[in-house]
Amino acid sequence: MIRPADRFAACADAVMTARGGFTPNDRLLDGPAAHGVGLGLLSVWIGGPADVPMLRALTTDAAARILHRMVWLPCGAPHFAEGVDLALFAFALEAGTPRALAELQDHLGVPASGAPDAETLVAAAAQDPALLARDVAALHEAWRALRGLPSWAVPHAAARQSVPAEA
Repeated sequence: MIRPADRFAACADAVMTARGGFTPNDRLLDGPAAHGVGLGLLSVWIGGPADVPMLRALTTDAAARILHRMVWLPCGAPHFAEGVDLALFAFALEAGTPRALAELQDHLGVPASGAPDAETLVAAAAQDPALLARDVAALHEAWRALRGLPSWAVPHAAARQSVPAEA
């Protein structure tokens, strides 16, 4: 069994690699970002206004700490199966935790609380993890398409690799 810390490291690496290092104009965040962290998230993390030089200096280790505390844990990723954790983490990073969870909850047919509550975890655990990961990735891609954003398949590749061809 893979330990939760190892799952976070693998998922964070996939997401940060897909998002890339510093970019002066991230289309999703409508401004600068580094390793999936924008000025807004960095400002909340430091408890005050962040600026571009701070973002430019953000290391992958620091970004991972921010993403762990501000996205991974709030979306409940450690409580989901391997693959589902990555797909949900990537979706929550872009859409926000409440939106990603509410869409997952709608998909699972449970009340959309926008929180990783017990009913959601039980319903998710009853699903085939590979198929649920694929479905979460599809929800994420649909969310991106509605905003005119390009497909972002890199972090979802792991979810799709384990899905049988006939699924």
